[in-house]
Amino acid sequence: MKVKSPRTLIASALAILIFGGGSYILGWSNLLTVRSIAITGAPTEQSKEIITRSLDLQIGEKLARVDPRAISARLTANNWIQSSQVSRNWLNGKVAISITSRTPVALYTEPGQPQVALDASGKTFTLPADLPDGLPKVSATSVASGLAAIKVFTELPTEFSANIDRLSAARPSNLLIYGVFSGRDMRIIWGDGLDTDLKIKVIKALLDQPENKSIRMIDVTAPHAPIVK
Repeated sequence: MKVKSPRTLIASALAILIFGGGSYILGWSNLLTVRSIAITGAPTEQSKEIITRSLDLQIGEKLARVDPRAISARLTANNWIQSSQVSRNWLNGKVAISITSRTPVALYTEPGQPQVALDASGKTFTLPADLPDGLPKVSATSVASGLAAIKVFTELPTEFSANIDRLSAARPSNLLIYGVFSGRDMRIIWGDGLDTDLKIKVIKALLDQPENKSIRMIDVTAPHAPIVK
């Protein structure tokens, strides 16, 4: 059996010492601990405090034991958070948490349920801050109708949805839109969620016709045979 040289034995011992010392410093030593926690992107100071408490992250905690993925996973419990990034700075002990909040594009309600915000992807959430003024309202009489209403609203181009004050759905195939179009208060009987582009094109064409300057209702349930009043 080949006997290892003293140089090899010394090198092996040094490697074990370095590895063990590094593991100790990372996992147990007070040299690498959490010294500060910075949260950016929270809409209010109160929401920042709520997030801080929910993280269960303490000053003085071993930095190696801070799991960025686990923290991001815990943050998903807040439905108003769209995404988050968590990083550790080994030099200064800072844990940085960057949050991106969902942006409300409408308010949504179902019977018996509190009003919530709605983002452009169709996600509903409760924002821990004051909502912007003038958001359109989307309402429905059932979950199925609500899903249909949300789908239609979020598929509308911004230049069209910006005119909407309210969108309601008695049934998935019976959607009504109320808003100001071409300077007029209009009620639009939208029908189902099909043919969105065609319906918008028909509505714009009808509003542009001089003979329709006094109309207040457009029915595009059948977009190839619209009705105006």
